[in-house]
Amino acid sequence: MPDVRSISEARGGAREISSSVLDVIDLKGEISKPGPGVSPCGDKGAGKFYTIHHPWSVSGVPVEEMKKAMERLRKSLPGKGWKIVSYGPDASPSKSLELVADSTKKKFSISIRLLDRTKRANPGSLKALISVDLTSACFQVPKGKVVDGY
Repeated sequence: MPDVRSISEARGGAREISSSVLDVIDLKGEISKPGPGVSPCGDKGAGKFYTIHHPWSVSGVPVEEMKKAMERLRKSLPGKGWKIVSYGPDASPSKSLELVADSTKKKFSISIRLLDRTKRANPGSLKALISVDLTSACFQVPKGKVVDGY
């Protein structure tokens, strides 16, 4: 049975986790602005169950600094309650460095990828960035409430 959490509580938890991850990344770059959003939870009742999804990124710093940030994440997240599920090249043709971790206590998963787009033959205006994708487990709204944030 999914945990019962208000949407504002779950969004606040996502912001807190993202802030903690950003502290570990410790880069003075450009941070994307969108906040945590609410999504349906699979085929469960749309008015009663939901997930939180918080994608964001850091760009505008040298790739070498981003590589150091990825290593800091790999070393620091376990001490913050995260279990590293995988760390290494992803399955994309560019073999981007990816870290995937789960927090069973907080009920969130995170995928962090270093996208070095500067290596492309024709990078154009594309920048290197660290892409963070934070997703919650399925939560249930408190009794008498409905999901209204889709």
